[in-house]
Amino acid sequence: MPKVGSTSDGHLTETTGTEDEHALTKNILLKYARHAEKASLFNHASMAHNNHLFFSTLSPTPPEPSSALLTQINTSFSSMSSLRATFVATANAMFGPGFVWLVRKNNVAAMSNAPSLAILTTYLAGSPYPGAHYRQQPVDMATQTTNITGSMSPQVYASSPIAHNYGFGNMFAGKFGPASGPDKTGPGGQDLDVLLGVNTWEHVWLRDWGVGGKKGFLDAWWERIDWGVVEGNMGSIDHQRPGGRKTFGNYR
Repeated sequence: MPKVGSTSDGHLTETTGTEDEHALTKNILLKYARHAEKASLFNHASMAHNNHLFFSTLSPTPPEPSSALLTQINTSFSSMSSLRATFVATANAMFGPGFVWLVRKNNVAAMSNAPSLAILTTYLAGSPYPGAHYRQQPVDMATQTTNITGSMSPQVYASSPIAHNYGFGNMFAGKFGPASGPDKTGPGGQDLDVLLGVNTWEHVWLRDWGVGGKKGFLDAWWERIDWGVVEGNMGSIDHQRPGGRKTFGNYR
């Protein structure tokens, strides 16, 4: 049985000897997010990827955020202190294990002076990337009709031209339909960059901070955020950190 785990460069040992042996964890989680029989592989890939981001944005001597990054933070959250209060409160309120993310919505970022940063939460090994969540709906049911009447039975509908054109229930969901294809952004999805994340699983903080110590852990974590890496994840810094330390973008 292949070993389960990940290497320092973001590759999974669980994929040893498979076609995914040299694939990055992000590519693996996007590839198998819709495959129920690959749930274990998705979970390990997603957790490895999430934790790479969590650890890569920490520093014992973190730099201050740049003026350009502060401008975006102020536009989206009014101030750095407001972002901190909202982010820490959101993470502290997480009922169960997961991650809290700072993301940039790229379709909004293209518009000048528009708030483009947002806080996003995921539970367990959930991924913040919209490509891991895509579910195809062939028509917008709010604006179109399939001419289905309440008296039409599922059997009649399944054999009708309507079903052929529009699908039937979850027929197009999961690995069996078009939604199982390559990385996509679904209806209503956001094209986003993941800039920063904190792990709220109890094993991350409980041993050191004790029961009731989650808020203390989050406050201490905030003081160690490497804002240079955060900005690098936004794409404004495309080089490696001094001393060979990499931004999270190198793990993608």
